[in-house]
Order: sequence, then C-alpha cells, then structure tokens
Amino acid sequence: MALNMYAGAKARAEIQEQGLSPHRISMMVGASGGPKWLMLCRLDQYLSEHFLSQAEQPIHLIGSSIGSWRMACYAQPDPAAAFRKFESLYTNQRYQELTPQAITDYIDEVLDALFCDEIDQAIVDNPKRILHVVAARNRRLFNSAHPLVQGISIALAATLNLLTKQAVPQLYPRVVVSQAGVVAPYAGAKQTVALTVANLKQALVASGAIPLVLAPSAIEGAKDRLHWDGGIVDYHFSGPFHVDDGLVFYPHFFPKVVPGWFDKALPWRKPKPKDFDNVVMLTPSSEFIASLPMGKIPDRTDFEKLSDVEREQYWQTVLTRTQELIDDFASNMAKDLGRSWVQPIDALF
Repeated sequence: MALNMYAGAKARAEIQEQGLSPHRISMMVGASGGPKWLMLCRLDQYLSEHFLSQAEQPIHLIGSSIGSWRMACYAQPDPAAAFRKFESLYTNQRYQELTPQAITDYIDEVLDALFCDEIDQAIVDNPKRILHVVAARNRRLFNSAHPLVQGISIALAATLNLLTKQAVPQLYPRVVVSQAGVVAPYAGAKQTVALTVANLKQALVASGAIPLVLAPSAIEGAKDRLHWDGGIVDYHFSGPFHVDDGLVFYPHFFPKVVPGWFDKALPWRKPKPKDFDNVVMLTPSSEFIASLPMGKIPDRTDFEKLSDVEREQYWQTVLTRTQELIDDFASNMAKDLGRSWVQPIDALF
C-alpha cells in the first residue's frame, strides 16, 4: 500500500460506520515542508477535481509555509489548474547561485504567475473555501532582519524549547491571516488579521520566510513587526482544531507529525491523540518512501547535493510515482469509502 489513511477516534468511528464523505469535511490542513509538498502535488490535483469538488459546504483551509501556498491554490476558482501551474513553476526553478535574493526573485515570479487581482479577490471573497495563512512575528526586542539578531533569537527559541513547548510561540507569536470576521480555526492564535487583497501575497511570503534564509515580510493590518515562516510555530500543526462538527482533512507528505520547527530533533515532542480526535490524515507509507530514488522524499538539501538536471529528474520520478498514492485513494474509496482502510491515528504518534 502506497497511501495510508489514519483517523482520530471520533473520525475513525464515523468513517467505519458511514465512510469518508467530502460533505463531512469542515477543515483542511497544510503543513510546512518546502519541496516535500511534491509528494502531495498530484494528489492535491486529484482531490480538488474528483473529491472535494463534490463538497458544497464551507471548508476552512489553514496552512503554514508551503502548506499555506497549497491551501491558497485550493481557495482559487480552479484549484486543479492552479496546482498544475504551481508544480511546473516549482519543479523548473534554477539558480545560478542559491542566495536569498535569487530565491526572493523566484517567489515574486511564482506570485505573479499564480495570482492576479481577480484571483486575489476571488480568494478573499470565497464563501466555500476560507483561507487561513499562518505566520510568526518578531517580538519588539528582536524585530530586525539582521542575521546576528535573528541568530540570537533562534538560538534562544531552540534552547528554551527544550524546556517547554510554550517558549517558541512566546518568542515568535503566531499570526493567523483570515477572512474578516472568521474565528481562528486553530488553537493558540496570538493575533488574527483580516485577509485582504492587499495583504494576501504579503501573508504567503511571510508564511514561507525561513529565518536566515529569506527576508521577512510586513503584513498590512498586522502589528508593525517583521513576520517569518509559520512553520516556526506550526511545522506540522499539533491541534486541537476548532471544528464544532465535521472532519479535519489532512493530506500529509510523511507518516510523522512534528508540531513545531524546533521539535524536529526532539522525538518526545509529539501531538496528543486526543487533539486529533476529529482528524483524518492521508500519508504515504514508509515502504513507499523507501522505494523512491534515494529512499526519501524531496527536500531543500536537493538544491545543494544535486545538479539541476539530477534534481529535476529525481523530482519528476517522484511525481510520476505519486500516481500510486492517487490509485490507492481511488481504489479504497471505490471499495467501501475507506471503511476497511482507515487506521488509528495513534500509530503516527
């Protein structure tokens, strides 16, 4: 099996009784991960065309970093077309020198290709797909893009995170940019900012601005601070999610959930199963990942370890192989709507 489906206790009971229905999805979650998202790119296209297209109810879309870009594609009038364009732009990026300015220029190119005033307005006004972009902002003391200041801030956050998971959101408060009047769908929002045409692109840039790698961004309507990658506080998200009824749908690129960016080296820092009670996760299996070239999924180190030609060939092979994920989803849904497929989400923790 290339693709597995896991669910929290409440969600699993519902699926075993009724099957997984697109009409029961109230929220989608998109994790940080840079090129790791390529594991989901073709699946996102399939889901947007053949599964979520059946859902007429409002669905909240929350993401950090690359996950916010994915959710912004889902919020567009034609999400499948947006994903196809995003895939082409992403897989064909090349740099004479991998510098923050070169990456910034690429981001501007992608923004211009994926978004325009008409699409921005459609996203902001979309009543059926409600976008929430997660970023993190500086405290006043560290409100500088200078590498030394940010280095100190990051080192302090990493050190204090060893003691308590509350340290990072205290040093880098979470900011959620959402449609005006919408309650933040995720616990722990320090500040909610109204999503507008003017700040949509600013929010997406901020949500992916990795400290010491990219320049931070201001967000119109937010506090006068620099904003950074939302993955700092919500790398893979740890719940709980504010959903009164329905399911939280979470296609994820890896069978592991790491709450925050600084938790990657802390195996004991895990989400609590009770906070994923209503969550349904789709993840590639460990066996499938091991069968890929180099035995791993794409990541940022590919830019450093591989030539452009090698990286592009590797990524295209992975993209082709992800058809197996789509086939598994389609066959299990056709069989019994996932009733016999769903596993306890505790297996991921």
